[in-house]
Amino acid sequence: MASRKTTDRPSQRVARISARTGKPIKDQPKSTSKDVFQAAGRAAEFFDHLRTHYRETRRTSVSIKARIKILMPNGSVFDSGKATVKNISPSGALLADVKLPKGSYPIGPFKLEVLMDGGDYDGIGLEAVPVRFEHKANGLGVKFSEIFVTS
Repeated sequence: MASRKTTDRPSQRVARISARTGKPIKDQPKSTSKDVFQAAGRAAEFFDHLRTHYRETRRTSVSIKARIKILMPNGSVFDSGKATVKNISPSGALLADVKLPKGSYPIGPFKLEVLMDGGDYDGIGLEAVPVRFEHKANGLGVKFSEIFVTS
C-alpha cells in the first residue's frame, strides 16, 4: 500500500475566523450540515438555477460549412481544418464537428480565424476567441473580435 502524500489531505485548520469581524472565533461550536445548507439556501447562488439566463445577443440556428485556422498570439498558424457553424449571433457562434489534422488545441491562449463557405455567409470571415469547449458538439463556443469579408 502506497503512503499518502501530505498534499493528498485537506489542510489542517488552526482556527476559525468570523466572516463578519475578521477576528478568530473562540469556543464556538462547529457548524452542522443543517447550518451550512440553511446558509446556502439564503445565498443568491442557490437561487441561480431559478433565474433566466440570457446571452449577450440571440443566436440563430444555422448549418454552415467553414474553414478554420487556429492562430497563436504571435500570428503563426497552429493548425487548419474544417468545422460547421451550428448557431450564430452578432457577438459569437458555436463551431461544431471540428476536424483538425493535429486533433488537438494548443495549451496556451489562441484565437481562431473562421472563413464561412455557404449561402448568404459565403466569404464572410471571423476572428474569434474561444469562450467554452462544447464536448457534445465536438467543438467550441467563440466570441467574435473581428468580422471581415474575403474576396
